[in-house]
Amino acid sequence: MSIETVEINITGIVQGVGFRPFLFNLARNHNLNGYVLNRGNAGVRLVLQGKPTQISQFVKNVEKSKPSISYIENIGVNKLTNSVKYTNLEIRKSEKGRGISLTLPPDVAVCEDCLKEMREPKLDRYYQYPFIACAVCGPRFTTVKSLPYDRKRSTMQQFPFCDECLAEYQDFDNRRFHAQTYACSVCGPNYRLYDYDRAEKREKTSINAILRDTAKRINGGDIAAVKGIGGVHLVCAADDEQIIQKLRKRKRKRKYKPFALMIPNLNTIEQYFKISDTEREIITSFRRPIVLLEKKRTFDQSNISDLVAPGLNNIGFMLPYTGIHYLIFNYIGDKPLIYTSGNKSNIPMGIENDKIINQLQGIADFFLLHNRTIYQRADDSVLRVHANKTKLIRRSRGYVPEYIPLPFQVEIPGALATGPELNSTGAVLRRNRIFPTQHIGNTTNLETFQFLKKALFHMKDLLQIKKEEIRFIAYDAHPAFISTQYARELSEDYQIPSYPVQHHYAHILALMAENSIKPEEKIIGISTDGVGFGSDGNIWGGEILLASYYDSKRLGHLEYQPMIGGDRCTKYPARMAASIILKTFGIDKSKLLFDKLKLSNDLEYGETELNTLINQYANSNNKFPAENIPLSSSTGRIFDTVSYLLGVGRLKTYRGEPAMRLEGLAARGNPDSVNLKIKYSDEHGISVINTSELIGEILKLIQEKKNNKADIAAKFQEEIGNVFARVAIDKANKFGITKIGLSGGVAYNYSFSNAIKQKISEAGLKFLEHESIPPGDAGISSGQVIHGIFMYKKEN
Repeated sequence: MSIETVEINITGIVQGVGFRPFLFNLARNHNLNGYVLNRGNAGVRLVLQGKPTQISQFVKNVEKSKPSISYIENIGVNKLTNSVKYTNLEIRKSEKGRGISLTLPPDVAVCEDCLKEMREPKLDRYYQYPFIACAVCGPRFTTVKSLPYDRKRSTMQQFPFCDECLAEYQDFDNRRFHAQTYACSVCGPNYRLYDYDRAEKREKTSINAILRDTAKRINGGDIAAVKGIGGVHLVCAADDEQIIQKLRKRKRKRKYKPFALMIPNLNTIEQYFKISDTEREIITSFRRPIVLLEKKRTFDQSNISDLVAPGLNNIGFMLPYTGIHYLIFNYIGDKPLIYTSGNKSNIPMGIENDKIINQLQGIADFFLLHNRTIYQRADDSVLRVHANKTKLIRRSRGYVPEYIPLPFQVEIPGALATGPELNSTGAVLRRNRIFPTQHIGNTTNLETFQFLKKALFHMKDLLQIKKEEIRFIAYDAHPAFISTQYARELSEDYQIPSYPVQHHYAHILALMAENSIKPEEKIIGISTDGVGFGSDGNIWGGEILLASYYDSKRLGHLEYQPMIGGDRCTKYPARMAASIILKTFGIDKSKLLFDKLKLSNDLEYGETELNTLINQYANSNNKFPAENIPLSSSTGRIFDTVSYLLGVGRLKTYRGEPAMRLEGLAARGNPDSVNLKIKYSDEHGISVINTSELIGEILKLIQEKKNNKADIAAKFQEEIGNVFARVAIDKANKFGITKIGLSGGVAYNYSFSNAIKQKISEAGLKFLEHESIPPGDAGISSGQVIHGIFMYKKEN
């Protein structure tokens, strides 16, 4: 049979996943000669020579047998008229090819094969070695400086292979054949213990001694700072209230915010938490995110303190994903540990040892730090599951740098989006793919803003996008956001257009792209959150939009309510409640209600503040917006108000707290035990949902002693979802729309989103929801990019 030569180009996530050695060994098994090489963002190229049947079978087996964490987009095969005769098979030196994608995977949890070796005392080099890894597991995104994916372009460059590691690297049949980010205890990075005063515990140099001391101190009530793949965790016992209070006090702005827990295995908590098949699959996946799990009634019998997540009906759990995590549990035992981001509130985690110690002095009692450089910071990802649908809350480690595919053709070589202001991400466009950055945080802080800039441009550099290829910058329409100002500066620097996009429209655009809406289609989008700058200058957050990729039209919203004192209403829900009550009942009746509610007790300055608030309202003559009294249609503020009136959300100490506590209360309630109907009316063709009457009805229900507060909370969540659905269905029928979608931060509330989903499905319409893009503000940057694409097309 004749011999033929072919060139095979494979694109997708095909670097850093053991793909190149996989291809090499597969070709070897098919008796093929030639070569394999990485081509940066252009993927992997093979030139193979052999019998046509062998080549054909090889190509079939690439897709069939590929490494589990790899992803193949395309396999292109071209016959070559090649006079060169290949006598062997080799892996050639990588080259810097340019493509439209990233071939690099996210960071991957340590695999079972590596864990077995780490637990085997006979394997001196790997026994209890925290950095054990192989071709299919270990750090990737956080360690790689540039592509193509090779050791010399990662932070492992500082650790040259020892002779034995080099032998494994070169061994065709070894799991570490051409693996790039592994090492052993002889040649690799290592951990050291440091006290809070920076003194290295030099007598504790063996990993055994370090782990014994770490376990002893954590069990004794100390708080450890443990450096990992993409940052540092604060670690302590989860069963001791005094220890948790100590951690909260030291973190200062962490009075009630929930902590995530790490558990050695799911057996530890199965008796006390509900775990669906979908949740089990996700929490055990190579991504290892934090998954919010709902408490069972048996939770009180667990060894987890109520102070881990005060007032909430769920707790975030993750499984170990690095060697050090498993080793700590080996010495501590099968009990949950708090693993929370090791940073001062609202400041990015330190990733250099000196900065970690500087930042966490006074918070951590001791430090377990390693000497491998972290090139990119990446927090743990966080999600919850709604009836088998993933709702990403924080998309970071384990997901980034994966892209969001767009359901339409895009010829634009590159663009940037700077995101919103809170819970932010940036995003980079490369043709028809959006690459969101890892979780950034609140860019009102200078350090976080600098992190946004670095993350955005690192992603751009990984994609090998040149400055002249950037065609536009997209940003939030709020004029005062730092990210807005930055976008304008970039636009001026690059001499390219910049496009503002209304916050809630950006939510819906991201939802549309994720659900493969075509350019000619329109949907009805429900966008509900806490705050977004509206096109009329007011604060929006309870919106029903007729949306296409080209524009949007506001068809409905929650009734505008005054926020007396502006942003203070978000921190003190009592102010928001007072504002709505004053607008609804007038001053005299409101004063009586304020006395009944003892509302002044929940204001920072008590009666003085309440009297000032009433005077502000009186001086406005019921004409809003007025000075220091903006108008808001925010769903978040209505949730806050109901939470306050039901006695569970008296102060917001972290974002979303009153609404989350309301959900915790509602989990114990029965919505069918309470009668509540929310009305809406049409004003100049726009449907307005009546929240003044709603708050009045909630007050009546509270005053009726037969009603249980948990039942009222459950009914409210369900009915607010129902009324949004009713308005959206009416608009869909009016405009001939068959698809209705939900986005925004309130979509994380299961009862609310499920009520909308049920109503829309019952009406015979298609419900659109998020799964790969966060419904909250972390998804805004993707929506901004999409708006920019269509604005740019329109102008060019």
